[in-house]
Amino acid sequence: MAHDLSEPRRQGTARHGLWRHLRRATGRDTGPLVRPADRAHSRLVTGCALAVVAALVLAALAAWGTWSAEHRRALDDRQQRRQVTATTVTRAAARTSESGSGFADAALAEAIWKGPGKAPHKGVVEVPLGTPAGSPVRIWVDDDGGVTRSPRTDTDVIMATALAGTSVFALLSAASLGVFTLGARRLERRTLETWEAEWSVVEPRWSGRPGT
Repeated sequence: MAHDLSEPRRQGTARHGLWRHLRRATGRDTGPLVRPADRAHSRLVTGCALAVVAALVLAALAAWGTWSAEHRRALDDRQQRRQVTATTVTRAAARTSESGSGFADAALAEAIWKGPGKAPHKGVVEVPLGTPAGSPVRIWVDDDGGVTRSPRTDTDVIMATALAGTSVFALLSAASLGVFTLGARRLERRTLETWEAEWSVVEPRWSGRPGT
């Protein structure tokens, strides 16, 4: 029975193809039809594959380093920051800069609160827009009682880790692909030039036409 061209590829075809490129790149494929250009192309393919593997390893290292640093910072934040209840003394006023409190339509209001040492503090805090004076609002403070941002969450750590690993892998993979594309184009151009030079010698003999 004739082989159906629409039949899906067998599993392992890509792996066998990469192995064939590796053999050819190292000079172990000594078939009579293997040209120098084929070996050069296989070196490009093998080099690109190794570069992608190296990018994956470096991305994993970058992700691990980022996770370790961010996790340590998150633990420090949780030890050095605590949440207290402040009481607003003025009505909330709309702000124009970016909010860091997480409130939708965040505004600013003066408030008073007690720090870790029960010492009174007064300052400007972020509150929901429209909050009247005398309203309680939960804020984060540091060891000195000053207003600070909320501690990093596990989601923040995971997002930073994923961003670091993905960025490193994407950057290095793109660079590897760019080098491979430029090398493949140069190789193809050189191969065509060699073929045309050889054909200009062989064609007159093959066709019987006098050469120029």
